[in-house]
Amino acid sequence: MNTITIPKKLIKNNDLVVIERKDFEKLSKENKELRLAIKAILGGELALRQRKTRSLRNFLKSKFPKYAKNH
Repeated sequence: MNTITIPKKLIKNNDLVVIERKDFEKLSKENKELRLAIKAILGGELALRQRKTRSLRNFLKSKFPKYAKNH
């Protein structure tokens, strides 16, 4: 078993957490995906506020006309 000594001045008053590389990589990937999702949501909200979006009815009429029947 290997022993690693970490000097106190590197840790200072913060907590230190050690995890396996595969877990770290999984968390990093999830974090990146979450940041991209939030960026997309914020972009959509901005477009909505700037009235750069169209209604669901207009979208359906252009892309899926059979679902946009007027009742």
